[in-house]
Formats: sequence, structure tokens, C-alpha cells
Amino acid sequence: MQTPSEFLRRHSLQPLPRLLFIVGSLFILLTMALPVYAASSTEIADDRNSEAAVASQPENLVEYAGQKIDKLKEDGLSVSSVAAEVISPLEKKTVQQAGVLQGDSGLTGDYNEGYYALDKLNIGLPPLSEPPNLSTPFATLEFFQSAVMKQQYDLAAYALNMNLIDSELQSNQAGDLVKQLDFLLVEKQLYVFDKLPDRPDGLIEPPLGSTSSIQGVPRRSIQLGYIDYRERRVPLHLERVRIDDGAPFWVFSAQTVANIDKLYEQYHPAKFERYLPDWTKLKFFNIAIWEFLALLIFFSLTMGIGWLLSTAAGKLLNWYVMDKEGNRLGTLHHNSVEDLVNKLTVPLTFTLSFSSVYTLVSGGFPYLDALASSTRPIIWVALVFSAMWLGIRAINFFANRYKDLQIENLSEENFDKGRSRRTYMSIFRRVFIFVMILGGIWIGLSEFTNIDGLGKTLLTSAGIAGAVIGIAAQPILGNIIAGMQVAITQPVRIGDTVMMEGEWSTIEDLGYTYAVLKTWDERRLIVPMRHFITEIVENWSHTESHQTTVIYLYVDYGADIGAIRQKYIELVKDNALWDGETEPEMFTISVSETTIKLRCSQAANSPIDAWTLECEVREQMLGYLHSEQRDYLPAERLIVKSSDRSS
Repeated sequence: MQTPSEFLRRHSLQPLPRLLFIVGSLFILLTMALPVYAASSTEIADDRNSEAAVASQPENLVEYAGQKIDKLKEDGLSVSSVAAEVISPLEKKTVQQAGVLQGDSGLTGDYNEGYYALDKLNIGLPPLSEPPNLSTPFATLEFFQSAVMKQQYDLAAYALNMNLIDSELQSNQAGDLVKQLDFLLVEKQLYVFDKLPDRPDGLIEPPLGSTSSIQGVPRRSIQLGYIDYRERRVPLHLERVRIDDGAPFWVFSAQTVANIDKLYEQYHPAKFERYLPDWTKLKFFNIAIWEFLALLIFFSLTMGIGWLLSTAAGKLLNWYVMDKEGNRLGTLHHNSVEDLVNKLTVPLTFTLSFSSVYTLVSGGFPYLDALASSTRPIIWVALVFSAMWLGIRAINFFANRYKDLQIENLSEENFDKGRSRRTYMSIFRRVFIFVMILGGIWIGLSEFTNIDGLGKTLLTSAGIAGAVIGIAAQPILGNIIAGMQVAITQPVRIGDTVMMEGEWSTIEDLGYTYAVLKTWDERRLIVPMRHFITEIVENWSHTESHQTTVIYLYVDYGADIGAIRQKYIELVKDNALWDGETEPEMFTISVSETTIKLRCSQAANSPIDAWTLECEVREQMLGYLHSEQRDYLPAERLIVKSSDRSS
């Protein structure tokens, strides 16, 4: 049979019909479950009840429910007791647990913005003949500290709200809680008297000499500060409470008192500290001297172990790369192993060392919680940077390995493929390193719990910061994006021959924001990456390395063009730089009043070979023209005609 709760979940009822349905269903169930108390011992009573029932026949579900309640009262039954039997024990336990998890410290009465209403407070502590002065936040903290200084811990416990602790245990735990809370307040410097108002309503008073009025509403909770606990921040509060009709006063909140044990468990001093000299307990940057010494000793120990391991690795490496005669083996495999050991040994040693120290301060060893809480962020940052160092060395190793296996082994015929792979390797290696550095910085900052606040601050000022950074970093960002585009589309590649600013150059390197070009006379041109995207670039070897060059010769009208062509073809084919396939060609492309212009073309397998072939053939052709057809070199001629005269 479908229960009322299941019916309500399946059907969407309006508020008033739903209420009527719940009340009616409840009492119908109660009527069916309970004995029929209406059966009287006498027939007269039965008749009287029957007549009353007929006379007061309910007209709706609400009247019916009211009659049932009156009947239960006449029979001496309590509605709450019946409901307690109907509600399952599991539901009652869930309600109790929810009250504890929500910090139910006995709040009662209506909401009041000036205080928390309580019906009890620390009933497990003996009553005082004279109540302490807890009228203001300042007075409460002062009372607590004064009682601790006098070692009156039981008295200081009256400044705590221990309602979340069993009343039978409050008296026994009061002294320990006070000592632990005092240690935490001293350790984290939360005795902030200068920041607490000395007013019952908790308002912040204006500074001395100020004419501004006090603004705001009365406060019923004041936060003393935060204490880091594992990956979260636990606040400590003073709260203003009121019991029944008494005057409000200030105490440490029930949630703060409930968290004391866990916080003290993390920050309590090590047992051996009591045996240390006083000078070792002096603190710098909130870290004691003995903590620095402990870290230094442990770090030195781990570094020593790392040094021994690296030395052993070096010995094994020397044994591996040397032959029996003591000569070094120069194979690609041996060179790769040696490069791997040389690149990764030192950063791996530091990474393992910092990992061990971080394990020490992260709970890997007992009794060092105080040391961990103070130094863990510093060790974490050092670990992240050493891991970044190791990662960068690993990227460089694999890049070099790829270069040895996939680039250096290519034949001259695959020069174009080698340039493409070299370009990918150069740019993407830098991209991976750049991403690793950014990720490492972010991971390093994640250890600091206030990074969320930093993020909110950055988001709040994102508009102004974005505009300023965008304007200032436009050239840099533009070049970085252009570098990514060059790596993907490859309008130029490492090893390409280009004409840049009238200079014959070779692409030597492609960086994040600029490229390095090597000119023919070994000068270097530094060109922004955006230039290759936004400007016209004359690339002589973009699609293939094969190159054709041209020589122009100028001769006189009387020159033997056929002999010159034959000599040119002979010189090109005899040159070792000729590609061996493309036939040399010579054409007469134009004439002027005095000269004939000859265009000679020859081809080579690479731009540098083509340029060299062009220079050599040009020089040889000039020598041939000078020796064989000197009379028909371009020259300015004057023709003198003589006429016969009769004497």
C-alpha cells in the first residue's frame, strides 16, 4: 500500500490541501493502529457517544482531525508520544546528528541581530559566586588571558561555550581546552587586543580624534583570525550570547571550542622541545631556530644520499661507455645514455631530497606537526622548482634524442624534411618548457591557502589589469602567438634560405618572440616573429631545397652566341655542384643599341650549392669571354669613315 510520504513525493499538492492531507492521513493511521479506546464499558456511554458523533459530524478534513485530537486527549494520550512511536529511530538519530553537525549550541528564542539566544551554557561547570567580566569582546579576551597567566585554567573555561561537549565531560576537559586554546592564540598571534572593540554591542570605535560617527549595526560575532588546518582555514570567533532574560555577554563560540582539539593536534609542540636550549626556540619569520637546524640536517642527509647515488651512477656510466681497452664508445646509444645521466642526475638528486623533506613536514614522521605547519610551504616551493628543473632537463634530453634519431640521420635528399622537423622541435620544446614553468609557478602557489583570496583580488581588478597588460605586452604577446603560428603553418623553417632586408640569409633559430638569421658573411639578423606573418618574405627553399639561379652576360653584336652557349653548358655540367638533371639553358632575352643580354640558368640541389655554382660559372664565363671573344665584349665604339679625294 502506498504510504502518505510516497504519495506526496509523487504528486505536487498546493500548500493548504497538502497540509490537510498530511493531518488527515496521520490521524487515520493513528486510528487504525491504536486500540479502540472509545469502546465504553456501559451501553449508555456508547449511546451518548454515538449521539454526539451524529450531532457533530465533521464537514471537512480539518474538523475531523480536530475531533481525533480531542478524543486522544480525553483518553489520556499525548500526540507527541504517539508520533515518537511512529517516527523511526533512524530518523531521530539523523536529526540529532544534523544538530551536532550544524553546531547547534542550544540556540533558542527568536532571532536577534545583537546576540545569540541560549537556554543553557556550560551546565557541567560549577556556578561562580561572582560572574566574570565578559561584557565586551576586549574584556572576554583579557579575562581569558589573565586567568591563564595566573594558571587558573578552570576559571578561564567560563569564557568558552562548551555546549557541544557533553555536560558530564565539561568539567574534566575544561582545563585542557583552555591550555590548548591559549597555545594556539599565542602561536598564531591572535591575542589581538588592539583590534577588538571594548563595547558591549561590538561596534568598532572611531580612532582617537576622529569626528566621524560610529556606523553600522551591533555585532554578535567577531572573528579573531584564521588557523590553517590541512587544506582548509578554520576561523576563531568570539560570539555574544544571552541566556533567558540575563544581560548579553561574550564567549568563544561553540564551534571554535569544538575545533580546539584538532587544531592543537596539528600545532602542538614536539615532546623533545622541552629539552632544547632556549636560544634554539627563538623564531625568525615565525620559524624556530631548531626547526631550521632540523631541516638543514635532514636536507644534508638526503643530499648526501643523493650524492652517493649520483657518484655510483657516474661509475656505472664510465663502465658502460668504455670498452675493454679504456676507449670511449661513441655509438648513438651510448651517447644517449651518457646524456641522460649527465642531464638528470643533479636535478633528480635535488628533487628526491626535497621530496623526502616534504614527506617529513607533511606527516611522514610523528611529533613534527609544528615544524610542518611552519616550513611546509617553503619546502613545497623548493620541491616544485626542483621538479621544474628536472622536467626541463628531461624535455631537453628527449628533444636531443629526437634530433639524433629523426633529424641527424636524414640523408641529403631529405633536407626538406629535416628542416621541418628541426622547426617543430625548436618551437615546441620552448612551448613545453614555457607551459611547465607557468604550471609550476601556479602549483607552487597552490600550497598557500590565501591563493583563493589572491584569485578573487585578481578577478576584481581584471578589467583594469587586463587593459594595462594588454597594451603594454601587445608586442610580446603578438610575437609569441606569431611564433606558434609559424610552428604550425611553417612559412619559414630552420635552415631555410631567405632574402631579408636585401640580405641573403639562412634561418638559424626560431625562438619565442624572435628569429635569428645568419647572413652570408656570418652576421646575425634578429627579426621579430610577427615579421614572418605580417610581411612578405622571400623564401628560396620553402617547398623544396632544389634551387635554380640565373647569370646575365652582356656581349657585343659581333659575338658568337652559339660558341658562348656551348661553352656555358660545358662549364655547368663539369661542375660538381650541378644537380645532374636540369639542363643548363641560355637565351637571348634582349638587345640594346650597343649590347646583347644573355640569360643563363643552372640548377643545384640546395640554395647554398646553387649560389656557389652561380658564382663559379659566372667567373669562368667571364674568363672565357675575355680570352676567346675579347673583341666582342661590350664597349663604346666610334666608327671613322675615310673618303677618297682627288689630288
